[in-house]
Amino acid sequence: IRLLVPNYKYIYVITFENPRNVRLAEIRQELPDSVLLFGKNKVVAIAFDWNQLKPGLNKLIKYVKGQCALLFSNVELDELRKMFNQFRSQDYARAGSIASQTVILGSGSLPKFSHTLEPPLRQLGLPVKLVRGIINLEEDYLVCHMGQTLTPEQCRILKYFETQTSEFRVNIIARWRAEDGGVENLSIDDAKNVITSLYPKVKVTCQMVEDGSLCFIPEPVEDEMDSTMEG
Repeated sequence: IRLLVPNYKYIYVITFENPRNVRLAEIRQELPDSVLLFGKNKVVAIAFDWNQLKPGLNKLIKYVKGQCALLFSNVELDELRKMFNQFRSQDYARAGSIASQTVILGSGSLPKFSHTLEPPLRQLGLPVKLVRGIINLEEDYLVCHMGQTLTPEQCRILKYFETQTSEFRVNIIARWRAEDGGVENLSIDDAKNVITSLYPKVKVTCQMVEDGSLCFIPEPVEDEMDSTMEG
């Protein structure tokens, strides 16, 4: 850290939502003249406070907490946010992660599924039955609420219905400026500029698309959906 500080205009404190090693590697490739550093927070705090390496660095310490990283860079804030937004991507959620949206399965025919999937879907708690050899969901089914910690069973249901609710995002928490030693709390302002591809609540139904294939399509819904549905 002490070797890096003199070479950069800014030090950013950033955090990651649903991190994936592939995405982190891509960020490093996109910023070849910057350094993305993960380290123990206590070690970072000691380095920043050591003989006041640079004016104001000690003020950045309070933002170095939890799962975070340091980005040593000469890239301006607006450009960095634009790049991070381009790196967002969706994946299937993992058990133990936080649901990024509320997901409801719409009742009706599920012709995309083989009839052999009826027993495992029923074991997962879905109200399904076979009608003329085709699986039917008898009523709307609430898979998860936004903000809920996902169970293995919920993740399996989401994967069966091809619903990717895990979105990789980068949050910019704070920035230190070499020119004047100033430290900015960016968490609130940056959150306003984060772009997401996920709607707060979606309803997933099985539909036929233009090429004739069957797909599970998530569509945004208003928040008046019946909160009494059980999942």
